[in-house]
Amino acid sequence: MTPALRAGDRVLVTRLDYLGDVILSLPLVDAIRAHAPGVEVDYLSRRPGADLLAGDARFARVWALERGAGLAASLRLLHSLRERRYRAVIDLYANPRSAWLSLLSGAPVRVGTRRRARRRMYTHSVEPPPDVRAVTEQNLLHGAPIGVAASATKPSLALSDAERDRARARLAGVRAGRGSPLVGVHPGGKWEVKRWGPASFAALAALARERLGASVVVLIGPGEEAHAARLREAAGESVAYLPVMPVRETAAVIAELDAMVVSDGGVAHLAVAVGTPTVAVFGSAEPDVWFPYEAFGPYRAALVPLQCRPCHAHVCPLGHTRCLTGLASEDVFGRLCEVLALAGRGSSREAT
Repeated sequence: MTPALRAGDRVLVTRLDYLGDVILSLPLVDAIRAHAPGVEVDYLSRRPGADLLAGDARFARVWALERGAGLAASLRLLHSLRERRYRAVIDLYANPRSAWLSLLSGAPVRVGTRRRARRRMYTHSVEPPPDVRAVTEQNLLHGAPIGVAASATKPSLALSDAERDRARARLAGVRAGRGSPLVGVHPGGKWEVKRWGPASFAALAALARERLGASVVVLIGPGEEAHAARLREAAGESVAYLPVMPVRETAAVIAELDAMVVSDGGVAHLAVAVGTPTVAVFGSAEPDVWFPYEAFGPYRAALVPLQCRPCHAHVCPLGHTRCLTGLASEDVFGRLCEVLALAGRGSSREAT
């Protein structure tokens, strides 16, 4: 029997790790709120996911599980969770830590992915069928045990006027001229098989400047300074470079851009969530699974069709990473022109 949600109930959604996966869970959050107005939705994640959602009015509470948290800190968090008296917990990660927190939360309804013995910690375990490929759709299946059903959509993230004003101030003076596109690039990425090369990004920036009259700005995340340094070696000072910023400030800056070109990863999802036309460069992973946005607007994946891809590996098992090195800057530039055209964002020169 499907438990009914009532106004005043509380639901905890948790995805502990990976910024992109947190963003991919937002359509489920929206579906819960639409299905049961008056239900409070909380979220539990590690940083930077928790920092991203902390300023989002959709959530009554956002809990941050600190990395390396000891027993005392974990018990304090658990006590706070139990005090919320959740009607349901939806665990989208289902690793040992999140499974135990779900079980010990005291929620009478606990939904999680059917993984090994951990599935016994949930009252309802979910195993997406093979034909449900997009992660957003897989996440939505976790709402079925509490009566939530919705069609797939893209994630969205709201920003305050103050955040947008600070982003505009940050970008002041970067745009070359009135009417010229402002294009962001992000050369970072968690694994080598996700990172398009600095020389390729530099060549793309040159094409955008020469053919579109665009201004190009480089964004980086914590620990990614080396990637930006290598891009600077290749592109010089012909592009602008921004420092590492908090995740919500990064989101606000991306929202002010005309387009974003980024390697597969959390920033790609962040760009889509704020509505910026986005090109995501894919290496070993599948866009159908991890970038299911093309039907929802000016969002496109760029990839090389190789027999060995997708392999889903974090390190190229063949040692060549041709899924990235074989992707020409001209091809990615074509995708960039496509998303700009779809969004109706022109250029000061004729694209060729």
